[in-house]
Amino acid sequence: MKRRVWAVGMCGVCVLASGAAGPVALDWRQDTFELAPPLLASPMREARLTVSGQWGDRGPQFVNDGKVEANNHWACEQLPAVLTAELRERQTLSACRLWPYFGDGRIYRFHIEASADGTNWIRVADWTQNDKPATSEGFAIPFARPVEARFARVTITDSSKRGAGGHLVEWQLDTGLVGTGLRGRAAPTERITAANALGDEAQKAWRAAAWRNERVHGQFVVWSANAVPQLRLACSALRSERGAALPPSAVQARFVRYVQAEAGAVGDILDTAERVDLPPGGYRPVWLSVAVPAGAEPGLYRGTLTVTGAGGLAVAFPLELEVLEASLPEPRAWAFFLDLWQHPWAVARYHGVRPFSAEHYGLLEPIYRELADAGQKVLTTTIAELPWNHQNYDAYHTMVPRVKHADGSWAFDYTLFDAYVAFGRRCGIGPQIHCYTMAPWGNRVYYTDGATGDQVAVTLKPGTAEHEAYWGPFLKDFQSHLERTGWVEDTYIAMDERGPEETRATADSVKKYAPRLKIAMPGNHPPSHFKGIDLANYCQFIAHVDAPFLEEARVRRAKGQVTTFYVCCGPRRPNTFTGSPTAEQVWLGYYAAASGLDGFLRWAFVNWPRDPLADTRFGSWPAGDTFLLYPGPRSSVRWEMLRDGIEEAEKIRLLRERGAAGEGLRAVLARFDFKAAEKADAAALAELVRQARREVEQAARAL
Repeated sequence: MKRRVWAVGMCGVCVLASGAAGPVALDWRQDTFELAPPLLASPMREARLTVSGQWGDRGPQFVNDGKVEANNHWACEQLPAVLTAELRERQTLSACRLWPYFGDGRIYRFHIEASADGTNWIRVADWTQNDKPATSEGFAIPFARPVEARFARVTITDSSKRGAGGHLVEWQLDTGLVGTGLRGRAAPTERITAANALGDEAQKAWRAAAWRNERVHGQFVVWSANAVPQLRLACSALRSERGAALPPSAVQARFVRYVQAEAGAVGDILDTAERVDLPPGGYRPVWLSVAVPAGAEPGLYRGTLTVTGAGGLAVAFPLELEVLEASLPEPRAWAFFLDLWQHPWAVARYHGVRPFSAEHYGLLEPIYRELADAGQKVLTTTIAELPWNHQNYDAYHTMVPRVKHADGSWAFDYTLFDAYVAFGRRCGIGPQIHCYTMAPWGNRVYYTDGATGDQVAVTLKPGTAEHEAYWGPFLKDFQSHLERTGWVEDTYIAMDERGPEETRATADSVKKYAPRLKIAMPGNHPPSHFKGIDLANYCQFIAHVDAPFLEEARVRRAKGQVTTFYVCCGPRRPNTFTGSPTAEQVWLGYYAAASGLDGFLRWAFVNWPRDPLADTRFGSWPAGDTFLLYPGPRSSVRWEMLRDGIEEAEKIRLLRERGAAGEGLRAVLARFDFKAAEKADAAALAELVRQARREVEQAARAL
């Protein structure tokens, strides 16, 4: 499997631009911005703070701002100095971490109390005899016993610097004691939130099994009560007991970055940043990907992933990967029919380059090669201006400009179309070329007036003489051009969710003027709804897949026709939205295999909103609906999981061909039903995916 080379970093190695002597300046288009770093669940968050007094502007806001900086503190000249926190809800408190002022090693004495009602108080920690000087590490203080409380207060009773009063830099209340230093654990490949970031630190090892030529993933979480700047990632070589080793390029560790979705920040970006700071009370997931080479020797490989912070703080995670005898073919040979629409104009706008310039193609290439490395079968092209009536942040323009001369004749310019198709094919995308569309939304089409140079917009309904007069000359000329380029057998006139009348009228025109071209369409009805129309490639919305449709798909496959399914702005589950649980993306691959469909379509791969590295929302669509890969390019958790599901579908195909898909695998696949999944909760769907993985692995071991 060929490995992609992205902008920076692979297991902590920073790649600088050619000839660069040092780090380059940050660029908002290239460097990830987080609205806020991920923080552990904190009872103090949104707490209302009151104090017995304060000196100048040194108010209580400093003790709850997440900054352990000596000069950012609450100060009160009069002792005892009391700070009270009213929490947003009643919680079970079991510990706290306290940072008195630590600028000169002074000693503070204090006690901590908790209350359910703000009136009756229980002393939970007594440090009134403390003789330890304050430091930047603070004090980790377990309570005498867990206590249900809505209020908590700290009372500073004495200070070694007489007359100075009391000073508090930061105060964290905990439902479970979070230790100092860098801590961590191995975690499932699920969304990591403040609610599930903490876990058993004894569970540090990652263990997995993989086919040769498969990409497998793991996840880890690190956290700390105090700040740990400059987190870095380093992976040792994965070596077998027999001395074989996976190449360094096969192993990649990336930080999971958080991006805005509807309900808040979600960890989705897989960032190759060389260093990431961990704030006090913060956590950070780390994503591991191993692309097992096709020629890897089967056996058990071991290595270590180490997360290191400034000052030598480190946590090590043992890695164990069993490489099985079974092997996947190269992605270009996968039977799974993947069709994720591309949007080159979005990439040009985001990076500020001229569309289809050399710089633009340079930015597109790693994106398209990543898509090809998942077995993408379709290059998305446009033969009409605004085929989707500008429902995207960036407009889709035509790749075949047309001019109408004064005598009524037409001229078509294929320069851009040819260059783009050739580029897509060099990147490995194809073989199909889908041309959108002869039935644009709103039926509005455009051309340039040859006499005036003006752009003219007209509304032409399919089936009318005007529509045929506009498209007929183009189709005839387009087919001739494709015959000269050698692409005619791979080219499809594509339509998106059109009704039977528009579809029939468009197909009739294609058959009349360009009979060698085929028709492709995603829609909301079974192919039999479009009677008499040869839909060589048809995709059905998942909610409309039923037993009769699957029977039609079986018959179509026998004829050599492609039948797939799609999700888009719906359904709620399963899907590939920013906040979708990760098992849902894998579920989609299993569903294709279980239902007998040829593959999967999604309306956008890089249809970016204004600033996708900060906010994945756009218009009325669910967050993340319009794209799967981030600028950089940076991968995403949901993209890796979708690709993982495609690999699982390919495994099942190969197991079936070899007669190795046993009863256990058949039984679990029978449970991949959309209506059941839509109603299931996230845990049930995740468990079904885990069971399917186990059955696939067991079947592979029996080969």
